[in-house]
Amino acid sequence: MLKDYKGACHIHTKYSDGTIQIPDVITSAQDADLDFVILSDHNTFSPKHDGWEGWHGDLLVIVGMEVSPRRAGHFLALNTQPLAGNGNVDLRKYRHMTSKECLDDVTSNGGTAFIVHPLGKRKITFNINLEAWNDWEHNGFTGIEIWSYLHDWIHDLKLSNLWHFYKYPNRQIKGPDPKLLSLWDRLGQKRKVVGISGLDAHLRRIPFVRKPIFTYKELFKTIRTHVLIDGELSKSDEAIQSIYKAHKEGMCYISFDLLADATGFMFVANSGDRMYHMGDEVFNIENEIGFCIKSPHPATIKLLRNGKIHREIKGTFLETSSTEKGVYRVEAYIENRPWVFTNPIYVR
Repeated sequence: MLKDYKGACHIHTKYSDGTIQIPDVITSAQDADLDFVILSDHNTFSPKHDGWEGWHGDLLVIVGMEVSPRRAGHFLALNTQPLAGNGNVDLRKYRHMTSKECLDDVTSNGGTAFIVHPLGKRKITFNINLEAWNDWEHNGFTGIEIWSYLHDWIHDLKLSNLWHFYKYPNRQIKGPDPKLLSLWDRLGQKRKVVGISGLDAHLRRIPFVRKPIFTYKELFKTIRTHVLIDGELSKSDEAIQSIYKAHKEGMCYISFDLLADATGFMFVANSGDRMYHMGDEVFNIENEIGFCIKSPHPATIKLLRNGKIHREIKGTFLETSSTEKGVYRVEAYIENRPWVFTNPIYVR
């Protein structure tokens, strides 16, 4: 039986450009009732070398890495085998390599790569200038970050509305960029591309204001990735591999849990006597394929095929079928606010 575990990804600490120590990350994640967190400091695996990866009470800490060349797109590296050494000095080389060279290096060492902030972000007023990922023909990456809290929040930010954004940060969350979702749908028609979420958490401060603009405890209650695991997570290193596998295979969905905890959201398909889950590819289907969506909370539920609405209802249950090939995924909204975005089921 599949179990739903919720976690936060794309988290920076004092090991790179964050301003928070890992014990504070752990406490904040436990207070937010997370099951796992994935750290992603820039070009370093030092937290793993220093013994932070593993179970801390009921929280599983996983150490990934944001590979960040100086002038190229960035990506999250999971499950790669760092070179011998302290995990920091040996990886500074990435700052001087192209994004393609970095990606090739990580995947050749067994790693899984997810492109983060894929469209880039440019806010000169706030000293933010992240280049977009451009090498979309490269098949080395497994997935992309389709919804990032920080980059959603900052999208419409200006000096004139900074105070309003600071006081009411969650009101500014509009959902994944439609351009990015369109790109994801197009990529999915060629091959499986997994969608994950990120926070890009750093703990920033506004001059002359006492409270940080985002605390990790607050962020950990917002956008999460829910992974579906076959059975209980074991209190061993196997649990980390289970989280890796769910991310790699797309057995996961993204939700803005501040609106409502999405735990238990279900999207499956069936053909004959076989059932398919998020991330599965269905080949050589001659008859119609049935789709079933169940939500733990009333919502506007949309089943999309290749980015276009195939069926839409308001409620907690949607059941329909199709005979057409395509990339099928689900979006759900609560009072017109974005809530859940599932990984696709691919009908080839």
